[in-house]
Amino acid sequence: MAGGRRGRVTLRDVAERAGVSVTTASFVLSGRHDMRISAATEERVLQAARMLDYRKRLVPGTAVPTGAPAIGLISDVVATEAFGGEMIRGCISAATERGHVVFLTDSEGVDELEESAVRALLARGVDRFVYATLGTIEYRVPEALAGQRLVQMNNVDPGGGVPAVLPDDHRAGREAAEALVAAGHTDGIWLVGEVSARSYAAGKRLAGIRAGLRAHGLRLAGHVRCGWWPGESRAALASLLAEGWRERERPTAVIAMNDRAAMGVYQAVAAAGVRVPDDLSVISFDNSDVARWLDPGLSSLALPYFDIGRRAVELLLDDAAEPRVHKLAMNLRSRGSVTAPSRIPSAGPGRFPGRR
Repeated sequence: MAGGRRGRVTLRDVAERAGVSVTTASFVLSGRHDMRISAATEERVLQAARMLDYRKRLVPGTAVPTGAPAIGLISDVVATEAFGGEMIRGCISAATERGHVVFLTDSEGVDELEESAVRALLARGVDRFVYATLGTIEYRVPEALAGQRLVQMNNVDPGGGVPAVLPDDHRAGREAAEALVAAGHTDGIWLVGEVSARSYAAGKRLAGIRAGLRAHGLRLAGHVRCGWWPGESRAALASLLAEGWRERERPTAVIAMNDRAAMGVYQAVAAAGVRVPDDLSVISFDNSDVARWLDPGLSSLALPYFDIGRRAVELLLDDAAEPRVHKLAMNLRSRGSVTAPSRIPSAGPGRFPGRR
């Protein structure tokens, strides 16, 4: 109706747009993987949901009673970043199902704001907290939360003693390496993206990659140390290509530390006339929208943000939960960026070129 309010997009609308059953659409949009759904079908459903601006209900038919107990969600910049929205949604989903509400505060990493937020929540009777960070990091529990019922979400205290929920970056790194080996790649696999001591995820991913290759008697051929943003990886790869990297080192595949770095790889090799995946396979981590937008689509290990949020609240409300690290799988979303190498490597597996 002209000038009227548009009706709410339903799950059936998404299913019809994608040409699948409502059940299939529901499985895809809820992130479930216990039903065999092809990558192509999953992409159609996700694309249909985005095009229709579909908004999934957190907990259909569930109402939180007046005076419900509250959970305090303290974050650094999670609430203001797109990636963190899924973690928050997962927290709210699990809390609502269990008759709780969530009070959210974002400290922007400022200690004073964090402390005042905790005091304000305690004054309101909140006695259970989730502490969230956008990046997967080691982080000591803030003093303001000492002694409180707490679960760390996407971060872990190196001293232990607090339940924590993290993505399994080590396993993801191993699976990235395994996917390339299964496609036939051996001595020409390069890593793109710096691995700093501050990045917990990067270290775990690298360790997993090395373990996955080592299981087949292989090693990384080299490491391009650059930032995880398109401009930085693009510049680094463009410089190497100009120096004759492809002709000299004969790379067959790249593992990028995240989808943004992979985007820079795509741009640099395209400018040099190198085709993905015919001339160079690319695999990455995150499974962000970037992975779907790139052409060909980027194979990527998906960060389980929604599941991390749900699990954090489940542990928080479980008085028997042990103070240990709970790791959630990052499932591979295979797209068109990985194929068999277009040539037979000129050297044996595991050789190291000069630039690493």
